[in-house]
Amino acid sequence: MSKWIIARREAVIRPGQLSPRFDATRASAAHVIRIGENYRMIYWGSDSEGCNYILQAEAPLEEPNEWKPLGGPLIGPQPETEYNCVGPSFPFLLPLTQSHWLLYFTAWGRWAETGKISNTTGVAISEDGGRSWRYHDEHPMLPLDREYDREATGSLWVMAEGGRLRMYYTAIGEYYPRPAGVETGHGEIIPRIGIAYAESEDGIHWEKPLDDLVVRPRGFAVEPYEYICSKPCVVRGETGYVLWVNTFGTAYRVHRLLSQDGVHWTWGKRVGPDGELGTGEGGCFDDFQRSYPTIIRHENEWRCWYTGNGFGATGMGYAVSEAPV
Repeated sequence: MSKWIIARREAVIRPGQLSPRFDATRASAAHVIRIGENYRMIYWGSDSEGCNYILQAEAPLEEPNEWKPLGGPLIGPQPETEYNCVGPSFPFLLPLTQSHWLLYFTAWGRWAETGKISNTTGVAISEDGGRSWRYHDEHPMLPLDREYDREATGSLWVMAEGGRLRMYYTAIGEYYPRPAGVETGHGEIIPRIGIAYAESEDGIHWEKPLDDLVVRPRGFAVEPYEYICSKPCVVRGETGYVLWVNTFGTAYRVHRLLSQDGVHWTWGKRVGPDGELGTGEGGCFDDFQRSYPTIIRHENEWRCWYTGNGFGATGMGYAVSEAPV
């Protein structure tokens, strides 16, 4: 496993840099894809009142951090709803044809009990190549109907493969008392969050063919105690699949898993409690936490955009690593 190189001490996108009205307090959780000779970034912004929006920017392949904003928000809060009144986050962009695009998101609402997370997964649709968007009529797109996702669902990754779409998504199955002696970031009652799997033909209607998570947190098997594995990023290579997840004990850290079929996963070589990306030097925007990577291959290297401290309150950074031949 090659080492990630993070050459810039400062964020490549700071809150308020690209869309000051809509990302004033957060620039986070980017998804980056290639469109022609440019990168398209879709990211989560929050305004000064705490409302969430999905924003976009563009940069040339050869200057991957010369980001320019592309208009206003793609989607924003639905104040008339209980499930998306605070607005969308954690975007994933999927162009299916030249004109028919899907934009998946995690909705923030106010429907859950106190102390629980009001997240569900939804989708917006564009029929003009991403120029205009409408929310799909049915929400949530993923029903909360399994033991492993009955409390909430969230961020996801979708791959088109073999005539079907394969989804890896964040799932909350239960809340439980903090184990004795364990330090957590969620107080005395903590969520158990893992990665679930679904399949679809159209990207709107999904089936859940498995009876359990494909990746679950490792608990006491690692230090610190791990109770969250979230926000998947999946890349398929010639020798199999790589899945990067964000694990949580007291802060988010990035670790990878490997698979031959995209369903059965084994943890990669552990590089210590701070994971593959580690943390930045003291005083930097990412000195406490690096998380939520989106990774794309360019020639012989992986290019990675990640989120810094405060879940994007300090912005997003950039890393590169040698890609396998």
